Amino acid sequence: MAAEEFEGLKRAESQRDVLLCLIENEGPMSSQEIADKLNITVNAVNIALFNLNKKDLVERVNRGVYKYKLGPIIVTLLKEYFK
Repeated sequence: MAAEEFEGLKRAESQRDVLLCLIENEGPMSSQEIADKLNITVNAVNIALFNLNKKDLVERVNRGVYKYKLGPIIVTLLKEYFK
């Protein structure tokens, strides 16, 4: 992941929030679970997941269920970066 993509996530609030939600959960989550946790619409979550999937940051594990695709070192760095 390039620095420009990190900056892009900083500006894309819903993508950042969805990714951090998946990281904090440490396991697969459905769009509905993410929406409930973040208090945003399922549609907003699905759009964010679509974009995160295109960036190869999340992967679909089942219909409507995703998990993040980052190693533990990158996860730690991302948490610090977005504080």
